[in-house]
Order: sequence, then structure tokens, then C-alpha cells
Amino acid sequence: MDQALPEKEYDQHLDTARKILYEYLPLSEEQWIVFKEGFKIRKYHKGDFILNEGDTERFLSIVLVGCTRHFVMVKGEEQSFDFSFQHEFNCSYSSFIQQGPSRFFIQALEDCVLASIHHDFLQQLYQHYPESNKFGRTAVEQYYLWREQREISLMTDSAQERYVRLMEKYPIYLEQVPLKYLASYLNIKPESLSRIRKKLLDER
Repeated sequence: MDQALPEKEYDQHLDTARKILYEYLPLSEEQWIVFKEGFKIRKYHKGDFILNEGDTERFLSIVLVGCTRHFVMVKGEEQSFDFSFQHEFNCSYSSFIQQGPSRFFIQALEDCVLASIHHDFLQQLYQHYPESNKFGRTAVEQYYLWREQREISLMTDSAQERYVRLMEKYPIYLEQVPLKYLASYLNIKPESLSRIRKKLLDER
């Protein structure tokens, strides 16, 4: 559940969001005053659902603290397919763009803080501040680059190759993602992942 924050903490998180966004959106002080009015700082406890399947995604978010898991239900079982870590975008993009129901869940893997901008406010920014288009475009570009790379990897790489590549690029996964979710993301069974990890450890 989205938690209320004290004003001082809220402002601190807004400042962090501005620093993260500066690469994509180097706003002047005057522009930031307008832009930050559309942000909402949302805090969730570990295990909370940020978005449920069937809900409409109203926010494009950046993870300020913690990490989230994205998963679908397949024949009664959870299938994890993405994670969003600190300073990464977090969203059901197709739902956000189309303003239709999401086809997956987003859950807090640990206590999380998100800086979120509402869809309607973002559309207004696009109209009045053309430079803000880069913010939305960057989020979508990152998502589709990741999606293409993942789909190709699932078709061409072995489970061990996918694991090694993931660990080289995102070593933080080892620290924050439980084994069962990591195995699901790699599209293998937890016991298979355990064997891969043991094999790699023995080869060192």
C-alpha cells in the first residue's frame, strides 16, 4: 500500500529524483518548479503490490529506493520476467501508453520508494514543454531495448550463458533477488539454477 511521507522526507526524495532525471531532462529551476508538481513520492513495504493485473498504469516511475518484481500468472504459477532496481524506470509501459489494463503485476521485493509522474500530467508537460518528451521517450526506449535483448537471449543462449551475462551486467541481482524469482526470470527451475551456480563456483 502506498504510504504517506513526512514533508521533509518527501522533499528529499524529490531532490533525488531531480538529480537522477538531470541526464534526461536538465531543467532550469523555473521549469523544475512546474515539473515537480506532477510528481508523487510513493512508498511501499516489502511484498506490497504496486500494480495488479487488470489495473490501469497511471504512473511512470523511477525507483529511488529498493527494487520491484514484474510477473505474470501462468497456469496458476508466478513467472517473473523483469526487475526494476534503484534509479531505474518502473512501469507497465503498454498499459501506461494505452491507458488500458495491465497484463502483469508489479510487486515490491523490499521496502521501496518511487518517484512517479501521472500520465495526464505528463501529457500536459509534452504540450507545454517540448523538451520533456525526452523523459518519456527515454523510458520507452530503455524498455524496448531490454525486451529485444531478452527475447533473443531466450532463443539463442543456454541457461548458464543467460545467468553469466546477467550477473556480469547486473551483479546486484545476486544480492536482492531471491533464488526462486531469479530462476523464474531465467526461465529455469530453482534446482537448475543452483546447479549452475555450484558449477561456476567449482570452476573458479
